[in-house]
Amino acid sequence: ILKLDWQKLFSQCSSEYMYHKTRAIVFHCIKYSETSVIAKIYTEKLGLQSYMVKGVRAAKSKSKAAMLQPLTLLEMEVSHRENKGLQYIKEFRRGFIYQSIPFDTLKSTISLFLLEVISKTIREHEPNEELFEFLYESFCALDETETLNPDFHLIFLLQLSRYLGFAPHGNFSDKNCFFEMSEGVFVTQQSTLNLMDKKESALLNDLLQVNLFENSSLKISRVERKQMIKNLLLYYQLHLENFSLKSPEILEEILD
Repeated sequence: ILKLDWQKLFSQCSSEYMYHKTRAIVFHCIKYSETSVIAKIYTEKLGLQSYMVKGVRAAKSKSKAAMLQPLTLLEMEVSHRENKGLQYIKEFRRGFIYQSIPFDTLKSTISLFLLEVISKTIREHEPNEELFEFLYESFCALDETETLNPDFHLIFLLQLSRYLGFAPHGNFSDKNCFFEMSEGVFVTQQSTLNLMDKKESALLNDLLQVNLFENSSLKISRVERKQMIKNLLLYYQLHLENFSLKSPEILEEILD
């Protein structure tokens, strides 16, 4: 008679499938079948994951499908198995309900721009709870602010770079007054191609001092703001492989 070690068997099964409760940010989703989707979701506890969500495209599940729109903030209970390409969601609900972003053209445009940035920069499955908290609170703050900081997207990019590991070094001074983008440091003279001029470098240093969540803005002209976004996207390109965006032109038109 074959004797089964039920405790060992249960332990093995449990180690393969684990249930987690986690906050999450929807990046995007694609149709999988007539009633299902595959959603790319950044989670607090499990990092970036792909989830099969069955039945949400059925006529009776329209409210569930709406919760998988890009940038939706969720609370989920998920089934997770290590080294598996597709995971499964057991339950999900809104973690935060946007009150202004869906109805404000400027806020929604900035949100989609920031979504494209984080979708191109966050590719790891390992969790980073500090990064997640920053993203989650950033979108909540963007929604809740009554008067939008016109520099919000600039400050966001600079603060995001800290979590991605290439934040500019804060060594600006009267002597070190040119920002060298390849190395991420302020230098003494204009000697390389990837260099911000003196005025742009001073503005960058000012932006580095601003707290995203205090809604304090600088006196920056539209021309300066446009040039700074170009500089920051180049900075990202220099430090991230295959980084390119489709939305900067749309953002420029909206902010003009």
